[in-house]
Amino acid sequence: MRIQPQKIMCTMDFSDYSSTILSYSVALCKEFGAKLFLCHVVMNVPLILGNNETSLDPVKLQKEHTQSARELLEKMAADLPISHEILIGKGDAADEISRIARKEEIELVVTATQGQSAVARLLIGSVTEKLMKTIHCPLMVLHTQKHEFIPAPDHGIKMDKILVGCDFSPDSRLAFDYGISLAQEFQATLYLAHVIKPSENLGLKQESHLDITPGDYYRLTSSRHFLEISPEKQEEKLKMIKDIRNRLTDQLHRMVPEESRHWCTPETVLLDGESYRELIHYARDEKMDLIVLGIRGHTLLEKLTVGSTPHRVIRQAPCPVLVVRQTG
Repeated sequence: MRIQPQKIMCTMDFSDYSSTILSYSVALCKEFGAKLFLCHVVMNVPLILGNNETSLDPVKLQKEHTQSARELLEKMAADLPISHEILIGKGDAADEISRIARKEEIELVVTATQGQSAVARLLIGSVTEKLMKTIHCPLMVLHTQKHEFIPAPDHGIKMDKILVGCDFSPDSRLAFDYGISLAQEFQATLYLAHVIKPSENLGLKQESHLDITPGDYYRLTSSRHFLEISPEKQEEKLKMIKDIRNRLTDQLHRMVPEESRHWCTPETVLLDGESYRELIHYARDEKMDLIVLGIRGHTLLEKLTVGSTPHRVIRQAPCPVLVVRQTG
């Protein structure tokens, strides 16, 4: 499934990193021939007034903030080489961005995160993390706190290596569709990575498709367990593990459609450990230009205590992260 977004929205907060976010968005629009929507959300004025400022006119202040934001966006967009439109929202940033994106039928939103402490995330969460739960379209996140991805004046983009996290779920299948489309668009090398968790069991059918369920894969590789069984059993276990890994690799290869095989020969990667940690380390070691991940639901306890793999990857990734989710 070839994916070519024609409406891309760039969220602007007028921070020091706004020019980088804008340039990345412009580069994507130029590559896809898409229209750019520049969006800024003005906070409700009563929420930022202190007790000693009740004499100020909140309606007038909000109008002034809105006008100022529009003028700034118009100035930033004055010399853009692509079709563009300015959008101003009012209220909660994440809620407004999601609402505007749905109203305008946006197909990709580009935003940035500067990271937060664990306490801040627990209490209020970041705009990016709220967007991940509500946005209807793919969300591309730049981690601007530590990384500059492109030189702002050039409106260019480097995307030679794309890493897709694959766990064979519908979510990761959608992530793969976006990853292979971007790889084709940018003529990039596609890396398909599956992370085998320490507690993961792989239930294999006779055919090539794999069912992945929680279980006791760890016991197959536990050194203590090996010491308790005979050499013959050890060899049997090792052969089974090798077969599992071979079939996982084969399944990764089979994700590539037949019509794409003449140009796409993906690199397949099997990693062992915690998904978010292994993906981050691999992306850093291999100098990836983009990570693509699927989003799924999590329990409230997981969200409050450990978070999902996409959340954790976004906070620490050495490159932009594109997160996609099933809708409808």
